[in-house]
Amino acid sequence: MTVWDDDQLSAGFRSMMLLAALVERGGRPAAVSPTVRLRSGENQYGWFPADVAGDGRRVVVVTDQRIILGDREWSLQSLGRVEAEPADWAIRLWMWGRSEPLVLSGPWVPWMGVVLCAELYGAALPPEEKVLVPGPRQPLRSAQRSRQ
Repeated sequence: MTVWDDDQLSAGFRSMMLLAALVERGGRPAAVSPTVRLRSGENQYGWFPADVAGDGRRVVVVTDQRIILGDREWSLQSLGRVEAEPADWAIRLWMWGRSEPLVLSGPWVPWMGVVLCAELYGAALPPEEKVLVPGPRQPLRSAQRSRQ
């Protein structure tokens, strides 16, 4: 596996910081043109290469409903806990029904962590306490729409 270059690491970290500031002011991640087939009402936020622990480098697609990794995908409803490690350009995603987290790293992974936290928690970072969120649930955006 090749090492990430400094320009990519810088760009990814800077993008994370800008998105985190936007989310903390009440903003939302912006949708991009889809690179995968989307479900009705689904928005894609980005796609980028990432190192997947135990599985090499893969393309990750993040939407407001799913995380897609090659031929595998996980609903955001299946996320029980997000552990962001921005200084290490890494994230641990604890999924319901999996004993080990999905660990991703790379220049754009911290940005993805902010996107996931914005969707799940309405904040740029995960909650302080490291407890599992009870049961599968609707992403924040869907829950907000249903109240309107």
